[in-house]
Amino acid sequence: MFVLECLINELIIVLDKEIEIYNDILRISKQKTDIIVEGNVSELEKIVQTEKSMVLSVSKTENEREILIYKISKALKAETKDVTISYLIDITNGELSNKLKSRKERLKDILNDLGNVNELNSKLIKSSLEYINFSLNVFANVGNEDNNYGDGGEKFQAKATNRYDFKV
Repeated sequence: MFVLECLINELIIVLDKEIEIYNDILRISKQKTDIIVEGNVSELEKIVQTEKSMVLSVSKTENEREILIYKISKALKAETKDVTISYLIDITNGELSNKLKSRKERLKDILNDLGNVNELNSKLIKSSLEYINFSLNVFANVGNEDNNYGDGGEKFQAKATNRYDFKV
């Protein structure tokens, strides 16, 4: 049982790393919201690059976690797919169980917040693109509204001519 306890403690350390990385991603995603609202494209590019490196860190940490789950499943003689944090909370007790519960809740909360911020950022970007498309279409159609009446006073359809073909 000592080996299992050591492996679970290693897992808790890895979960702490994941929590730290996800907290950083959440912080940057909230900064990204302000940058999107400001329309600061160069800062947005910098943040996206930072996020890419953080995603690589998450991937590396996830691999560490998967290796530990594999080792724990072997120690428990259980299927790897069955060894979840909830399962480990159920089979442990005391301080170890409380640590796992705490990490599970923190991860759940951070990922929930991150999902909400990303959804907001996505909507803001979509709105910005719609506004840009609208503005470009208005710009492209300036001067296309001529007098649409012929010599006899009858209305005719003027052929719209766009000098620009814009779409973002």
